[in-house]
Formats: sequence, C-alpha cells, structure tokens
Amino acid sequence: MNNLMLKRKANLLDLKQIYALEKMVFTNEAWTLDMLKIELLGINNSETLIIEENKVILGYFIYRKLSSEYHILNLGVYPFRQKEGIGSILLKYFLNDLENISTVFLEVKESNFLAINLYKKNGFRVYGERKDYYKDGSSALMMNYVKNI
Repeated sequence: MNNLMLKRKANLLDLKQIYALEKMVFTNEAWTLDMLKIELLGINNSETLIIEENKVILGYFIYRKLSSEYHILNLGVYPFRQKEGIGSILLKYFLNDLENISTVFLEVKESNFLAINLYKKNGFRVYGERKDYYKDGSSALMMNYVKNI
C-alpha cells in the first residue's frame, strides 16, 4: 500500500462510488443501490470498510456482526487495481480487529479463484457448498475463519 492510500469506515457519502465499483466488479450479480445503502446505514449491525486513494475508492469490504460471529457480505476491488494487495489489506485490517474469540463466515463463488485463494491465505477453510446460490446458477463455497486467541 502506498502512502496515499487511506483505510477508513465508509459512510453514506461514499454510496455512489461504492455502487459504481460494485457494478464494475460484480456486473450481473451486483447489489442494488438500496441494498448498499442499508449496509452503510448499519441497520443490520453491518459495517463497511474502504481503501481510497486521492478520494477515489479502490476497494470496499462489507460485513455484519452478531455477538462473536461475523459474516463477510462483500469484498470488491477496482478491476484495474486487482492483484495489488488491496483486498488483502482490507481483509487483514478486518481480521486484526476481531475480538479474541470470533468466527467469520462467508460465501464465495466457486469460480472466483482469486477470492478463494485470498481467503485461504488468510486462514479461512471451506466447510460446505451452497448449490445454485448465484443468479447464473453457480454454486458458492462456504468458508469460515476461527480466531481463538
């Protein structure tokens, strides 16, 4: 990460940029503007982290918390900046901030090898599969991470 990048919690002022990035990254599977707004408002115990450079959002990370369980909902990085470690920075920032005894869950498209490898490199393991999870009929791998410190 270069010195011009900033990690911070997102707010409603970031909605339009996050939505534009969401559509670029996930195209046919993109969340709606209203779905993202609900997460940014934190209505469902959610929080969104972002990395920005010169006020341009390069990546975002959305999760929900319930007691000591977390669910990663979405992680997106600007397509032309992928493979620069931005997703890894966001994930590590989140994992380092977890409570000592926590479990994290997520679903990831079975064909999204970049994301699967990112999660595995950071201690996640596959524990199941959800058939026909995505609009295109593809399945999701269910992964989890346990922090027992």
